[in-house]
Amino acid sequence: MKLEAHSPTKTLDPARFEAALAATVAKCRVLDRNDAVHFVEHGYVVVKAAFSKKLAQTIAETAWTELEEHHGLNRGDPRSWERLPTNTHRRGRIRTRGTGRRFRLASDAPTAAMSQADLVGGRHRLLDGESLSWGDGVIANFGSPGIPWRPPDARQPAWHKDGWHFRHFLNSPEQALVSVPIYCDILPKSGGTFIAVDSIAPVARLLARFPEGLHPDGLQGWGYLVPGLIEQCTRFKELTGEAGDLVLLHPYMLHRASVNASTRPRFIANFAPVLNEAMRFSRPGHTGYSLVELAVLWALDRDSIEFTATREPEAVVPRRVRENGERALQEQRLRKEMSDMARRGFLTPAWGTEAAYESNRIASV
Repeated sequence: MKLEAHSPTKTLDPARFEAALAATVAKCRVLDRNDAVHFVEHGYVVVKAAFSKKLAQTIAETAWTELEEHHGLNRGDPRSWERLPTNTHRRGRIRTRGTGRRFRLASDAPTAAMSQADLVGGRHRLLDGESLSWGDGVIANFGSPGIPWRPPDARQPAWHKDGWHFRHFLNSPEQALVSVPIYCDILPKSGGTFIAVDSIAPVARLLARFPEGLHPDGLQGWGYLVPGLIEQCTRFKELTGEAGDLVLLHPYMLHRASVNASTRPRFIANFAPVLNEAMRFSRPGHTGYSLVELAVLWALDRDSIEFTATREPEAVVPRRVRENGERALQEQRLRKEMSDMARRGFLTPAWGTEAAYESNRIASV
């Protein structure tokens, strides 16, 4: 598989990039060149049979037990699934708590462990590389009666970039990947996650433009920055797969939940491995890049990027669990950023509020 030119005004040196890619692929233990090129060009890869169907079934059974005991669901009666709590954007969807059990990937799912390591440049670059593990909670999608399935498009609500717990920089280590194990077969129109395949470039351009970083709330499913990013995207995909498959997304990938129009529950999870240190987009000798880093260089059409953050990394309490004082503080910080961005010409598109996103247009007045 050959990397195709993606810009009529390429500044990236193809031969130099190819050499860097080949050096990175040579160190991969699971992913081959085709997988690597697909990830660089499209921002995701599906690793087939990355873990056993037995493990998938074990986690799915744990989820069903919790749903039956705590929510009164009956797996054989789809009418009982309507008892799930609902709100505007999460009808039919719920996260189970799990039992607290951990599955160590090195022993329980070695292909899943090695494929994630392949994308970040080796297990040694992950904070928990030797002890990377998954819990047994799931994100379930039982369907939304009365809500029709629509193919993905830019003007839908709840597109977002993962990472609601840290300030976002171009080189942030807090989210190395978005790792999505599939615990049951997902057919088309059955709740598979929607992804914006060409979102790596607009997200990277935005983060590169602001070395001071961005507040996480602006990039979440209601975030004021999201409409301006997603409207630059034209290539969308619905993720499907079989129990035991692992979908690995670039950390910049914009994605959203979809309607499950079937009577088949969908069970997945979403894990965020963490890097030991910040990403680097300018490495000595143009070697040692991870596939995640190379995807950014490819998206921005650059041989290298000299990026230096102008403020320290910052942990942020996620919006859904903030206490009153923290909620007020983060709201104040977000509103200031929204006003500053508006003055600099970064305005939420007018259609954003119609899709339930926050807007900084008022803040600019």
